Amino acid sequence: MIHIEETILDENTIAIKLEGILDQSTIPIIKNVCDRYLESRRTIHLDLEKLIHITREGRNFLNGIKQKVHLMHLPEFMQLENRP
Repeated sequence: MIHIEETILDENTIAIKLEGILDQSTIPIIKNVCDRYLESRRTIHLDLEKLIHITREGRNFLNGIKQKVHLMHLPEFMQLENRP
């Protein structure tokens, strides 16, 4: 389960706070929210501070969008880079 809070910071910038679990079932929801703002060329600050768990699929999703959004407050337990 995931809770998404969208806050307009200014006309070009959106903060999206995620709370809960980022997994295979929640990725499409987050992707739709991000895509909507990216299509309108807005800057996205994706706040991950309140995520309590992330699966491999969630980590792969974040790796795929990290060039398009600003990831903020990435918890220590979430390593985006592949380990050797």
